[in-house]
Amino acid sequence: MTRLEQETPHYVRDRFSAAAHVLAGVAGSAWASGISMVVVAGLLIAGLVTAFAPWWHSLVYATGSIVSLLVLFSIQHTTNRQTKAILLKLDQLVEGVEGADNDVIGMEDRDLEDQEHIRHRHQR
Repeated sequence: MTRLEQETPHYVRDRFSAAAHVLAGVAGSAWASGISMVVVAGLLIAGLVTAFAPWWHSLVYATGSIVSLLVLFSIQHTTNRQTKAILLKLDQLVEGVEGADNDVIGMEDRDLEDQEHIRHRHQR
């Protein structure tokens, strides 16, 4: 792959998407829970040893903020990706069912007024 092909927006987007997907998978694993417990215990011990020095507070706050932000965005990305896939599958099912109202296909992209109109029409 040439350097120009690697710098296209799709290549970069795909790399970020793959990284976010891996991060979300790792963050939800049992290993991540175990490692985080060990890190927290280590930070507490380091705080006790150093009498909770100001640098320790800064380290804990900065690390916690950065990790939380990374995990937040990766989980949100993964959730959006999975939701789009589920909605596409549901749309395919609606198209395949005879007698189904095709107005509900892509309903999530419609404005709120259209959604409420269709919802009221289907309530029995």
